[in-house]
Amino acid sequence: MKNILRINLLLLLLTALAFSACNRQTDTDTEEHHQQGENHTDEHEEHAEGLVELTDEQFKTVGIRLGSPEERTLSNLIRVNGMVNVPPQQKVSVSTPYGGILTSTPLLPGQAVKQGQLLAMLENPEFIRLQQEYLETTSQLEFQEQEYERQRELSRENVGTLKTFQQATSQVKILRSRAEGLRQQLALLGVSMGELAKGKITRTVAVRSPITGTVTEVNVNRGRFVNANDILFELINTAGLYAELTVFEGDIARVQVGQRVRLSVIGENGGTSSHERIGRVRYINRETGADRTVKVFAALEKPDAALRPGTFLKALIETQSAPQPALPEAAVIKSGTVSQVFVYEGKEEHEGTVHHQFRPVAVQAGVAENGYQAVTLPATIRKDAQVVIAGAYDLHSVLNNSEEVGGHVH
Repeated sequence: MKNILRINLLLLLLTALAFSACNRQTDTDTEEHHQQGENHTDEHEEHAEGLVELTDEQFKTVGIRLGSPEERTLSNLIRVNGMVNVPPQQKVSVSTPYGGILTSTPLLPGQAVKQGQLLAMLENPEFIRLQQEYLETTSQLEFQEQEYERQRELSRENVGTLKTFQQATSQVKILRSRAEGLRQQLALLGVSMGELAKGKITRTVAVRSPITGTVTEVNVNRGRFVNANDILFELINTAGLYAELTVFEGDIARVQVGQRVRLSVIGENGGTSSHERIGRVRYINRETGADRTVKVFAALEKPDAALRPGTFLKALIETQSAPQPALPEAAVIKSGTVSQVFVYEGKEEHEGTVHHQFRPVAVQAGVAENGYQAVTLPATIRKDAQVVIAGAYDLHSVLNNSEEVGGHVH
């Protein structure tokens, strides 16, 4: 219904304007016939050419609102694409230094885990052998240390031979080194050295999470034999998410560390979402890729649980902020490469009816941000000129339709 009313309104405006144009054109022809050569008439016709006129009633019906360009701080923007990623230290591939049969795992992709949490249990006779060897080695080391002390005392009393003392010293060093090596291997497996010192040998070892994060991949199942260094699970910590942006080589000179970045997810909520995340440029790669682009890395100011690694982004990098004349975006009519506004020329009274006059003026459009468009008016237009900030598209439609039907809009 609203659209029908708008169409009817435009038809009424066109009819009124065409009727007014014809009458005014007849008057002009008569006046030119009787007063040809008078400069005053020529100047009036030149001034009237291209004007759109509305009566008071039409002015109110269309909802025309006027305003002047105002100084607003707008940013020059670089439009880029990118994706969400995580730092290498926040993405972990979980493996085990020894093979074994996986006896259990409670994990599923998407599951949250904490650092140190149990991920899986592995079983292998090799685990038992390592623990036995460690216990035997520590037992031999204890005996050899006692023998070392005895030989040292005999050496001091010149009772024992120097060679025997040296052999005891060497044997202690060998056993200490072997015991430490076995202890480190068992530590990699997660074997409790306290329990082992009590003689408790286990045939299974626990695989635990090295970070707090989320499981992204589970590559194993119960009963499967995994080899050493096979990837069992993939984990990420989303607290360190960042935006990896692709900037064309020609724009990279304008990008600096610390600049503000406005990020939005491509296709979020069916492509209708206008939600923006704010970030800051943190790193700029110094290498240009084969496609003549440069990677720029931006950190998010606030964590966002809705973002996931691999999510595609579009971003606006704010390269420079400066006060500049601006109008609401609805005031600027864009047609191809041409931008124009309607300047209010004032009002005149014809046969007892007040007519408001508007002139289309080409402007130079700059950056658009937060509903405002930077504009540069021609030097012939005053900076505080009254401009149509609501209803401009209606005036533009009236102007175009009148020209299409061969009418004259003054």
